[in-house]
Amino acid sequence: MNKSNETMRAVVWDGPYKLSLKEVKMPVPKKNEVLIRTKSVGICGSDLEVYDGRFRQSIPPLIIGHEGGGIVESVGDEVTSVSKGDRVIAECLIYCGECENCRKGLYNLCSNHKVMGMIDYDGEYAEYFVAPERNLYILPDNISWEEAGLIDTLVGPVGGIDKTNVNICETVAVYGPGPAGLFFCKLAKLKGAGKVYLIGTRDSRLAFGEKYGADVILNTQKDKVEEYIINDTNGRGVDLVIESAGSHQALNSGIGVIKKGGELLIYGVFGGGPVPVDIQPIQMNELTIKGINSGPFKYPVAINLISKGLIDAKSVISHTFKIEELPNLFATGFISNRKENYMKGVVLFD
Repeated sequence: MNKSNETMRAVVWDGPYKLSLKEVKMPVPKKNEVLIRTKSVGICGSDLEVYDGRFRQSIPPLIIGHEGGGIVESVGDEVTSVSKGDRVIAECLIYCGECENCRKGLYNLCSNHKVMGMIDYDGEYAEYFVAPERNLYILPDNISWEEAGLIDTLVGPVGGIDKTNVNICETVAVYGPGPAGLFFCKLAKLKGAGKVYLIGTRDSRLAFGEKYGADVILNTQKDKVEEYIINDTNGRGVDLVIESAGSHQALNSGIGVIKKGGELLIYGVFGGGPVPVDIQPIQMNELTIKGINSGPFKYPVAINLISKGLIDAKSVISHTFKIEELPNLFATGFISNRKENYMKGVVLFD
């Protein structure tokens, strides 16, 4: 069927604070692309940064959304690995495959990259979307569409934990009890961490910590976090701190509890410009700092972790929505202000 003259509903961003549901032209896949009928899309914190203009690389008009999957509707002439009717998840990073980093396998650092729903490529808050064939992964039947909306959220922590040197019985402090932080806790345990501290500001989120492997749960509003961790590690500090909150307070607190020669992994998104950081302990304690923005080649790992029940993706889903609800959810601050104990939302399609 020729889709070129058909239309679909999509959530279009027309600039800061301008988000609306529109009838737009349905995309047509190129020779190496696939048209997908959307079934679910996770709501990412970076969608909020596009919405309010903090993510300056986004140029309107743009269909946003980048954590989704669905059912293959049609394929381009050169596509061979997927067929009509397949259940797929789409990796959101569009990479060239030819630059220096791509040739090294670091396609998340592609010099010519685009990102679905964020940078120069329409996204997935739409009834249909297109994706390159190489960005698609078949979903096992035992992964629900709700869980599929969390795969991209898991991929970053999988890539991040693999970048660290955490070993059996070592100590890890995770700042930020959102979905990514909780996944980091569980992954650290799967790698053999002996003790995991989870630090945050909201009891409703910290309450998930034990389920995801946290041994000690600390609320910065009530507990003396740095004092507790230093005392609990006999003055040594932890081997690894993971900053997944995107907070300069968390970042500085984390630096204060790392052992000499320890590691800091930065995963939280710091929108809005520079943040104050005390450099002296980084230098004097010879800390290793690593940043992580994604996990190249980690989608199959994330899919297997969920499929085999090693990571519980469903428990962090607090809300599900329909596409027509999105503009109001963004405009009213329901998501940004975490109303009704919002943890993670997934948009589901019929």
